[in-house]
Order: sequence, then structure tokens, then C-alpha cells
Amino acid sequence: MAPDKLKGTLTAAEAADAIAAGVLATHPDATVRRLPFADGGEGTVDAVIAAGAEARVDRVTGPLGDPVDARWALLGDTAVIEMAAASGLPLVSPTPATALDAHTEGTGELVRIAVAAGARRVLLGVGGSASTDGGAGALRALGVRLLDADGRSVAGGGGSLPSIASVDASSARALLAGVEVVLCSDVANPFVGERGAAHVFGPQKGADAAAVERLDEGLRRFARVVHAATDVDLETADWGGSGGGIAGGLVAVLGATAADGVELLADLLGLDDAIRAADLVIVAEGSLDEQSLMGKTPVGVARHAAALGVPCVAVAGRIVVSSDALQAVDIADAVAAVDVAPNVEAALAEPARWLQAATETVLARR
Repeated sequence: MAPDKLKGTLTAAEAADAIAAGVLATHPDATVRRLPFADGGEGTVDAVIAAGAEARVDRVTGPLGDPVDARWALLGDTAVIEMAAASGLPLVSPTPATALDAHTEGTGELVRIAVAAGARRVLLGVGGSASTDGGAGALRALGVRLLDADGRSVAGGGGSLPSIASVDASSARALLAGVEVVLCSDVANPFVGERGAAHVFGPQKGADAAAVERLDEGLRRFARVVHAATDVDLETADWGGSGGGIAGGLVAVLGATAADGVELLADLLGLDDAIRAADLVIVAEGSLDEQSLMGKTPVGVARHAAALGVPCVAVAGRIVVSSDALQAVDIADAVAAVDVAPNVEAALAEPARWLQAATETVLARR
């Protein structure tokens, strides 16, 4: 059982327990293995901790400067960090002012703490941010000097980016020497422009039309300064907008890399070894929909199962794609909790009960 979280109802670990109960109700002699999973976004830290990683909590700077306690994980020399824990949208009450002021310093502080704890590889999930600062706050926390035309440090969030005139990353590069920073994201928007970080995601973070234009202007200014310093042109790139632009900032300035979150977690958690020992793989998430088909956790796990010749079925809170579409991505069958519960309200009120029932139903059809 390799479920993702069912957002708003069950964690991945809780989902795994519910699915296990359904398996054992229909096959009492079965051997079950719970492997809570994630795709690099929210829930990734929990999944890694469930697999045996050490849970850490550190106080860092929140997106508007207030201290927050952020949870992360350390597994061997690999740290797993979620940007949302330190710089996430739930940590603010979104307004145009917060959209301009929010920054990512706490995320950079977590990376710094992880390196000090011995991490030589940092997996950073960049979803759910409150900020559109191009990663400037995180870069500052890691030692990058962002200066204006008068040589003064530029602080604050995305609203301050238009004043940046130069970037000096020498201290940060020394800090991260020998450390691999890998970014995980399920979106691939450009850094700037109509499909960029400010225009697409800024309104979700409280930005009105004027704030969106200010943020995009700032990202363009930052991109030009970074281009002059690194030869990486974020202004014309078709990537880099994830996490309010932190993906572009960290890749261009510090040489971070980006990778598929499912594949990173598969390697880290030993997914293929678990599949080889199984006769059936069961995946789950809150909504099996068109986004799922683009490679989120259930489809990614199913891809691994198919490669190893092991069948895969799915359960979910709801399913809004056809069985043919699911079979095309190697999910042989699927049942939704809302389809076995009396109604949607009942499914939401007792999500574990009805996910178990969905599991029993899908297994009865095999």
C-alpha cells in the first residue's frame, strides 16, 4: 500500500492503515506492507518519517518575519524539507500587502540547519508558498548578498525585488560545497510573464492586479541581475516559477537541480524493492483526476509496479476520470469512497471507514 495523503481528510499513514484494514477484512491471511508515499509536495516529510527518518523541528523566520516552528526530516545524510512548513500560505492571512512582503528566509534557514546537521543532500518541496520573491529570502539566509545600486542589502519579499542591482553568491556556494540541493515540484510554470509565478499564483497569495504587476516587475529585475551574474536567463526560460520563483532563484544562483518528486521518493523509500515482494500494489489519493494522470503519486507508483510486472489498483476519495484513462496509466481498477458511502457528506465525515470500504470493494472485483 503506497497511498498519498487524502488532502483535508487523511494523512498518507492514516490512508495506509485504512487500506490495510480493508485488505485484511477480505484476505485475513494476507501480508501487508504500508509505505505512505508523496510526490515532493505537502506530506513528503510525513511519508519519509513514516519510513524511519528522524523527525526534526526548528524555529525559523516565517514569511512575514514572525517565528514559526517548521518540521523536517533527516534520513541518513538526506534532508527532506517542505517549503510550506517555513514559508507557506497557511502561515499568513493573504492580502495584497502580504503578497508583496512575504519572503522565503525561513526556507533558506531550514536548508542551512540541515547542512549543519550533516545533510549532504537536501530534497526541497517547493509547493504551497506564501511568497513570490524568486527565492531571494532563501538565498539571503544561505549567505547570498543581494544589494541595491548604493550597495545596501535588499530585504523583504517580492515587492522589494525591483531595487536589486547585484548578486554575490560566493559565501553561499562555499556553504553548500559538496551538498546537493534538489527541488521537487508538480508545476512547471515560467519565472515571469503571463504564465509566470506572479500572474498565475500571485492572486492565490492575496495579490491584486497592481501587486501582480509589481511582483512580475520585481522578478524580471531579479532575472536580469541574476543573468548578468550567472549567464542563466530566467526571463526567457520556460521554467523556474515553482514556489513563487524559488525554483528559478536556487537553480540559477546556487546550482540546485530539479527532479520528479515521485522518482526521488521511490529511490529514497525503496519503492521497487517493496513492489518486488508484493502480489498487488494499492495506491490512493484524495481525487483521481486529470492532474493525477500527469504523473502524481498514484500514477508514478503504478508506473513502477507495471515495470516490475505487479498489478496495481487504486482507491480514492473521488474519481473523475474514466476506467480506460486509468488503465492507460497502469491502474487496473479503482473505487472511490464517495461511491460506496451513502453520500459525499458521510464519506467526508468518516474518511477512514469509507476508504476501507472502497478497498474491500475493489478487491472483491478481482
